[in-house]
Amino acid sequence: MEHQVYGVLTNSDLEQLRAAMGGREQRMRFLVQQAATLPAFSTTERAVAQEVFGCEARVWLLLNLPGDDTVAVRFDSESRVVKGLLALIQQAVNGASAQQLADYDLDAHLAALGLTDFVSSSRRNGLRAAVSQLQDSAAGVR
Repeated sequence: MEHQVYGVLTNSDLEQLRAAMGGREQRMRFLVQQAATLPAFSTTERAVAQEVFGCEARVWLLLNLPGDDTVAVRFDSESRVVKGLLALIQQAVNGASAQQLADYDLDAHLAALGLTDFVSSSRRNGLRAAVSQLQDSAAGVR
């Protein structure tokens, strides 16, 4: 059995995503395509209470804990690239257990996808803020 290391994603899932991204030139296009997979939030969902602060681009987070010890998360952003990166995070943590979410490591996930050198430090810090808020919110509800 393969060890799940990035939320619900396995090493083989990450290898498939990395292959789908293609070369460095194609990564931006891939991220924009990933952004299109996330529906935009309504005006109501883009409330200040859902906003993640610490990001260059505006980011919103909705967390639902259905009661079966899994996390249901949705992200949105005004930036297509950030939204694409959030889509990758959402794929990793949506449906994860509380422990998988607590163990989720953004930097390791980006490295496994070959995106470490592609994501600027300020953008990475914003993504860390989103993950941290998600982990803190989930831990506070449990």
